[in-house]
Amino acid sequence: MIRHTKNINTKSMKKILFLMAFAIITSGYAQTSFKTFYTENNQHADFSFGLNTSIIGSFLSDDDKELKELVKKAKHARIVVFSDNIDAINSNFNKFIRRSSFDKLMKIKDESSNINLYTLEEKDIIKEIVIQISTDNELVLLGLNTNLTHADLAKIFNDNHISLN
Repeated sequence: MIRHTKNINTKSMKKILFLMAFAIITSGYAQTSFKTFYTENNQHADFSFGLNTSIIGSFLSDDDKELKELVKKAKHARIVVFSDNIDAINSNFNKFIRRSSFDKLMKIKDESSNINLYTLEEKDIIKEIVIQISTDNELVLLGLNTNLTHADLAKIFNDNHISLN
């Protein structure tokens, strides 16, 4: 009887482990960090770097209160600039965005450039912001790890007279 109970527990444990592994794997695909794209593509960049945002805060003046508040809630920034094979890199980036859980928050388009702002949320907290700036001859991507609420982001937009309407 004890032997039979061990078999049931072993089978149950295998099922539970399988379900946990499946949940971890699928959740990893559902939310993909910009760091993944950065790591896979920065070798093709003309310029790239990562920076702890606390360094940025030390260079801001006291007049930049809104920006200082943003920097306080940000952790890390990654910037990557491409000028060769822009179409291919842009295509890779757009595939990355479609595969991930980023939402497009804003798009600005003029004659020669496009700016897209994407956010990645987790439990109503904006964990990442990615800004894509593309022109005819350059692509700039900025990724920012944050802990912003929607109210924080709305305040930044309002304080800088940016409307999403």
